[in-house]
Amino acid sequence: MNRFPLARDLVLVGGGHTHILLLKKFAMNPVEGVRITLVSPRGSATYSGMIPGYIAGHYDLDAVQINLRALCRYAGADFLESEVEGIDLLNDSVVMAGRPSLRFDAVSLDIGSGKRADLSEVQGSGISIKPINDFISSWPSLIKRIRDGKIKKLGVVGAGAAGIEVALALEHRIRCGVSETPCSISLISSTSKISEKYNFFVRRKLENYLSRKNIRIHRDFKAVGYDGSTLFSSKGVSIHLDEVLWATDSNSHGQSFATDLETDPQGFIAIRDTLQSVSRENVFAVGDCATSINNPYPKSGVYAVRQAPILFHNVRAFLLGKKLKSFRPQKRVLSLLSLGERRAIASKGGFYFDGRLAWKWKDWIDRRFMKTFYSLPEMQVEEPNSLVGEFESKMFCGGCGSKVSADTLSEVLNKVMGNKAPKGDAAVIEIPEGKVLLQSVDHFRSFLNDPYTQARIALCHAMSDVYACGGNPVSVLASITLPFSKPEISQDYLSQLVHGILYQLEKDNAELIGGHTSEGEELSIGFTVNGLAEPNRLREKKVIEPGLAIVLTKQLGVGAIFAADMQHKSKAEWVHEAIKSMLVSNRLASELATDFGVRSCTDITGFGLAGHLLEMIGPGVGVEVDLDKIPCLPGSLEVINGLKIRSSLHDANKKASKLGVLQEKSEILFDPQTSGGLVLAVEKSRALEMISSLHQWGYYHAAIIGESIPESCLRVK
Repeated sequence: MNRFPLARDLVLVGGGHTHILLLKKFAMNPVEGVRITLVSPRGSATYSGMIPGYIAGHYDLDAVQINLRALCRYAGADFLESEVEGIDLLNDSVVMAGRPSLRFDAVSLDIGSGKRADLSEVQGSGISIKPINDFISSWPSLIKRIRDGKIKKLGVVGAGAAGIEVALALEHRIRCGVSETPCSISLISSTSKISEKYNFFVRRKLENYLSRKNIRIHRDFKAVGYDGSTLFSSKGVSIHLDEVLWATDSNSHGQSFATDLETDPQGFIAIRDTLQSVSRENVFAVGDCATSINNPYPKSGVYAVRQAPILFHNVRAFLLGKKLKSFRPQKRVLSLLSLGERRAIASKGGFYFDGRLAWKWKDWIDRRFMKTFYSLPEMQVEEPNSLVGEFESKMFCGGCGSKVSADTLSEVLNKVMGNKAPKGDAAVIEIPEGKVLLQSVDHFRSFLNDPYTQARIALCHAMSDVYACGGNPVSVLASITLPFSKPEISQDYLSQLVHGILYQLEKDNAELIGGHTSEGEELSIGFTVNGLAEPNRLREKKVIEPGLAIVLTKQLGVGAIFAADMQHKSKAEWVHEAIKSMLVSNRLASELATDFGVRSCTDITGFGLAGHLLEMIGPGVGVEVDLDKIPCLPGSLEVINGLKIRSSLHDANKKASKLGVLQEKSEILFDPQTSGGLVLAVEKSRALEMISSLHQWGYYHAAIIGESIPESCLRVK
């Protein structure tokens, strides 16, 4: 909830080390009047310092990843899960894949390094360590192939710190029982030396360690390509390898990230000492994607972490019109290299030491860093600043005075919808002969901090009632409350919302015919849905006879997962799967229900499965459900039964059900759903065929969960 109106848009592109620390600093010291948005293709970020330990088996995946969604919620920032295609400097906007562009007053880029250009061109071209999240996705498959004996010769290209750590970590993981089939490891160096950035004594120590672990070093081998079985050098020499991991120096994103920002000769964004692009003052760039023109420094997580305080000060100062600071990188930094087993080597300048103590030190530093993102401290609230002072008054009108201005509204609608934008004071709905009009309304506050996706989910939710009744939505009226903001920010909010609405309406063959917009403390979205149906094909809630199969089309658990997300305790992948489920419209399931002669149906929303099943019970006919057959979203049972976190409606739903004491999994019955699935009563003889059809049409978790019984009750087994 925004205590103050929004005056500026700050967009963070990428969830790198600098940005995650920046978000935490904004959480602890918020800048009132600034809307912060993080755009990332994934809901979690991987801490690179612990990747060697993850490869070696010392850490599980949860230990090395930071939940970006939870961090954004903590910082009061919006999170958009999207690929970024470029920066439009002409319109000061971030261009995103498959969704509308996002405006900014200031933008910061922390997108890491790009993948080697040749890897995308050569079939069977190996696995790149960077970007790290891509490597994480490839890791399970790599381990499986090693375990199955399909990889007997493994090469790591790049003999810098990253390549050495990866090679030693792999050796330890394989030696500790991953595979009974021997697997040799080679380290490929483009020069005669390894780890050239370290002093002679550290290099000698590392070479001795590699030798003791039987890791062969190929020197002066500049790798230029890999075809799936052979690694080629620039001199025409080749090595037979079953798999190759590329751990070479960072590469720029090049043409994959369209921008007119000035770059260095290698294609990295050129920045000033203030971390601003040399091209534009309102564009900042940090981490591996940027190069300082005046003070070049290695592309390392150490420097990315140390940029965070300066980036926080400078972004804040830029938005508030104050003086910026310069980032002065240290000439010498502490380096801690993992040696596969629980040993490490620590060095700084001419000093070094190695062994178990160095590992314990590195492990303590890494765990302490990660702990700061699991145990988030309380935020401080500041007094209003100069941005809030740009508004004439901190008091905002109610009633009709709270509406979004006509200019703002018409500009967005005309830009997005063109001549299809609503024009009259009221919409005219013509009901065809032989049809009846169905109407339903839903409205709720935003819970995603992503206006585009929230609009789509809210629309799927609102249209579900019409689908449950056997009708088809034809038009909707939108009711939107925007946070108090400056006109340009309100326009961006509306643009995101309207694009989301129109995208979903196109999928459901309906149109936007009008609505109402106002301003308030927070974003909320609602829709009045108009649908048409043939009277003789309408479906009712009540189950009409015993002996019918009860089918559920979607997984349960949305309420619990987002209740945990509000407390920063949901995993990013849990939230991702919940969002995917909510974005699945019930349109095709409704059409299939008609095709299979379903006459009893309802949708699962706020009352949970138990509450809506109770509504289906009629005189002399009830429902029996099998708990073990109910499909649940990943993490939902862990949240409800393990973390003991439940949605605010959960207990009321449970009390209203009067089901008494049941087994542990039964708690999922009372979880309220947003944009939940349909519950259908279908002839048993056609149930399996219907499930097969539902799976084919994208309802991959649809299942038969019970049957109707000749007793007016809800029975759970």
